[in-house]
Amino acid sequence: MSFANLNLMGRLVGDPEFKTGKENREFCTFSVAVNQQFGAQENTSFYNCTGNEAIARRVRNAGLCKGRMIHISGNLTLREYKTQGGETRMSADVGILDWHFVGGKPKGEEQQGQAPAKSGSTRPGKVNQEQYIGEDDDELPI
Repeated sequence: MSFANLNLMGRLVGDPEFKTGKENREFCTFSVAVNQQFGAQENTSFYNCTGNEAIARRVRNAGLCKGRMIHISGNLTLREYKTQGGETRMSADVGILDWHFVGGKPKGEEQQGQAPAKSGSTRPGKVNQEQYIGEDDDELPI
């Protein structure tokens, strides 16, 4: 048995879809757009990604959504299919082995996910005065 292992980094084209497969096991699917530059020309490739039950759980818990940049390690399968017009096309399908976020959250997500400021907190950029704890390590709180 052989595999075509793949590492790719790209953005989700849409929100992940969660489906139920054999034996009532949940899985997820989503598409990722990967931009590659060759000289002055930039090409975009699209990959259909599928994750098993454990991957689907991680995707759901992490709140993965459209536009997020992620890195995926997986197995690549190239599949031919025919369009309604009879043209033969190729689909790049990835079985996800692992994934993680890349970079920061998009601007809209950062503001939505911010926790409310705690009462008595200082303004951003302000340095609090040092506090003296004691001469002896025994006086340090544990």
